[in-house]
Amino acid sequence: MKFAILVVGNEILSGEVQESNANYIAKKLTMMGHRVERIVTVPDRVEDIAEELKRLLRYDFVFVTGGLGATHDDVTAEGIARAIERRLIHSDEVERFVKRWTDKREVINKVSQVPMGAEIIENSVGVVPAFVIDKVAALPGVPNEMRDTFGKIVKRFSKEDYHVDYLRIDGYEENIVNQLHKVVEKFPEVEIGSYPKPGYVLVKFSGRDPSKVAEAKKYLESLL
Repeated sequence: MKFAILVVGNEILSGEVQESNANYIAKKLTMMGHRVERIVTVPDRVEDIAEELKRLLRYDFVFVTGGLGATHDDVTAEGIARAIERRLIHSDEVERFVKRWTDKREVINKVSQVPMGAEIIENSVGVVPAFVIDKVAALPGVPNEMRDTFGKIVKRFSKEDYHVDYLRIDGYEENIVNQLHKVVEKFPEVEIGSYPKPGYVLVKFSGRDPSKVAEAKKYLESLL
């Protein structure tokens, strides 16, 4: 499957907070044999969330993280509702979850607003539940809460064959460009990534067929 990730938060765009959620989600999906085609970050504005989400809906599934809290700038649910043309409604199920953590009515009312028809996903480590609607999952932005709810949702996707191998090459990337191009041309079914490190290059080979991954690595070794 092809996935996209939409990160919501002014604090990410300003550099105030270092984003880690998309990295976590992308790694997990990739190791399951899926592809993450887009990672997009938007501010806490309804129109921006809706606009970008509409673009990302061309993929099989979209994970949205951030902006599900009770403050004025937590507008992700509204942005998702606008993108998929659903209205927001008060969810009694969400209210029950939130009441486990707080009795503040303003918090309960804000967090309980979700798009009509949403499936509620319990957050076992925090106040705000996640939800799934159509092919969109909205996750909390707090990393441990995101991981908790993501873990519950990702189980519904099948795990496909995925194999990875690495080759460390001493020296600099510019010295192996021609050889890499030959390997890429010969093994189009293998994804090949080149990652420069201090004093060496790490080449990653990944794909669904373990024999092709091994052959691609061996071929590069022979060229070197």
